[in-house]
Amino acid sequence: MFRRIAIVPLLAALLVSCGQTAGPAGGPASTPQSSPPTAAAQVEAVTPQFAFSEAVVGRNRIAIGLLRGGTPVNDPAAKVHLRFFDLDQQSTQVKFEADARYFGQGLPAGFYVAYPTFDTAGNWGIEIQTQLPGQAQPSASRLRLEVKQKSDVPNVGQPAVAVKTLTVKDTPDLSQLSSGTPVNPAMYQISLDEALKSGKPTALLFATPAFCSSATCGPSLQVLEGLQKTYGDKLNFIHVEVYKYPFGESAAKGDLSAPMVAWGLKSEPWLFLIDAKGMIAARFEGGITSEEIGPALQKLIAGQAVVVGS
Repeated sequence: MFRRIAIVPLLAALLVSCGQTAGPAGGPASTPQSSPPTAAAQVEAVTPQFAFSEAVVGRNRIAIGLLRGGTPVNDPAAKVHLRFFDLDQQSTQVKFEADARYFGQGLPAGFYVAYPTFDTAGNWGIEIQTQLPGQAQPSASRLRLEVKQKSDVPNVGQPAVAVKTLTVKDTPDLSQLSSGTPVNPAMYQISLDEALKSGKPTALLFATPAFCSSATCGPSLQVLEGLQKTYGDKLNFIHVEVYKYPFGESAAKGDLSAPMVAWGLKSEPWLFLIDAKGMIAARFEGGITSEEIGPALQKLIAGQAVVVGS
């Protein structure tokens, strides 16, 4: 039996439950390392959770978070295998399956990511098999997933939404550009509407380091800042705050920034890769790592199709 759970970005309630929250600077956690399992860890159940807000017809980035004893798992040695079923066909036949790849370097919780292509909208089932170090046998959970015909958020192949974003030219006070500290001016050199006409590709990150519900905004911004140092002469890099300034007051009221509203975003963080013609080439919801994003940027710079997970 497949059970339905809410599709949400990683893992606000889960992080709160285990006492992990982002600090004001949104600093990353230490790089995870496997440790010898305790006897208790061997018997604790592993519970998978969806760490994304929607799935649509076509290629998707399906991110899974794992809980063990109520605590998020961030273990590169965890094995996660996904099997997909078309429930509307009322068949037990597996439509396709895939191993999920680990991405959790510098994040407070690990993502285990697969990139399936759904051919029809409707009700799908995912059997998630997980095995942590020290577990003799994998455990399995079955979750329901609604696949939409079209995305509620700008998607691959669509034109990027041209909107003005704040830059150091309009707003010299860096504290009004980002809730993180320190603020890197390199991420606020060009407005998005200008970037889309620049003839260069663009990496656009919506994130709020100090008020992030998933605790992954600060680490994701740091990932993009690191990539900017490598590729900044070939791409426009833009960070947009989720909330209006003053950020704390707006976060308390849920008062989103104008670019968030224009893009129809209701969760965070989101990274969009936009090609030199202003078309969305790839999108990533939730925490990002350089291991996943770096190869995608190289393809974007080369003018190649950005197929995430390939």
